[in-house]
Amino acid sequence: MSFMAYMAEYNRYMQILGIAVVFGVAFLFSNNKRRVNYGLIVKALVTQFILAWFMLKTTIGSSIMQAIANAVAQLYVASQAGISFVFGALGVNQPPWGAVFALQVLPFIIFFGAFMALLFHIGIIQWCVRLVALVVRPVFGTSGAETLCGIANSFLGQTEAPLLVRNYLERMTRSEIFFIMVGGMGHISGSLLAIYHSQGVPIQHLLSASIMALPATILVAKTMCPEVEQPETAGSAIPNMEAKTTNMLDAISSGTGDGLKLALNVGAMLVAFIALIATVNMLIGWVVGQVNSGPWQVFSLPNFTLESLFGYLLSPVGWLLGLTGPDALAAGKLIGLKVVGNEFIAYLEMVKTAFSDDRAIVILTYALCGFSNFSSIGIQIGGIGSLAPSKRQLLSEFGFRAVLGGVLVNLLTAMVAGLLI
Repeated sequence: MSFMAYMAEYNRYMQILGIAVVFGVAFLFSNNKRRVNYGLIVKALVTQFILAWFMLKTTIGSSIMQAIANAVAQLYVASQAGISFVFGALGVNQPPWGAVFALQVLPFIIFFGAFMALLFHIGIIQWCVRLVALVVRPVFGTSGAETLCGIANSFLGQTEAPLLVRNYLERMTRSEIFFIMVGGMGHISGSLLAIYHSQGVPIQHLLSASIMALPATILVAKTMCPEVEQPETAGSAIPNMEAKTTNMLDAISSGTGDGLKLALNVGAMLVAFIALIATVNMLIGWVVGQVNSGPWQVFSLPNFTLESLFGYLLSPVGWLLGLTGPDALAAGKLIGLKVVGNEFIAYLEMVKTAFSDDRAIVILTYALCGFSNFSSIGIQIGGIGSLAPSKRQLLSEFGFRAVLGGVLVNLLTAMVAGLLI
């Protein structure tokens, strides 16, 4: 197949335009356009393409991602032993109860929280982070502290990763703080990757998206907020990552508690946001009914919902992802749901949506793979702000720009992946 034919297939040329648009939007919202390091931008984009090519197009890369995916799937199976013991028949997807989300899905977050804490105590996570950092920091020239936090976001959540650099947060530059915020918005935690997979989201692409988000974060964050100060850990080695737990049992106990908090938070957020979206849809329906049936009727409004409104407003984003027709509208709806609600709601809706082919699902898996939503602003202000009180005002100042940065990170990752699949 010729290059032109390849680009025309699946409208891949739109994804080239989309990459340019992502950089253009990041540049438009840059707080210091003259200090943007274009060499760094090119390095980040090239690195993302190399990672995507390795994971999606090579036998070795695909095998590694499949092996990790199989390991995660086995962990999910193992968690069912504990879930079934505590909840009995309620914890098993079978009649008469069927799938009970709160009892069959959320408890896995508790198990995975304990598992990740155990890996951190043993030192496996630190070893993985240091291994990646040996390549990332020299290539991009990012500071040791922000590099550590950025890589940790691929394993941990947006409030857990900053804990690794808590001793440096108070003295971090504006660019470093913004990088940490965008990194948190552009990734999702490892425990949630497995949860989304249990709902039908392809795990290999969730893993790839989490890894590819790091160079995308560097590109977007360092465009929107270039470094103009001297970071304390510039040019230095990666800061030490000592486990705070005293032994393995302490690690398991601590991780279980953290997992419980996360599971409760996820459940509460789903209840609240799904109910609020339903409330807004009821209000929209009432307004449409009043306009269309009242004695003051001047014109007729079509029936629509918040989701369909997002679909039409954000359908251009779907086009830039290479999608067309109903798929583009569905993509706009899902991205809107993710930003206003969260990625959990968007993924649950995605697996129920009828797309023209599986490729659209894969692309949207990348586009939705991040915590970039409005509620994350409060989470980061509360979480990072408690570790660095002097940065709380800066966190508030960067809040909405960080959400935009996270959305751009996810879209850029989806566009790069879309060019190779």
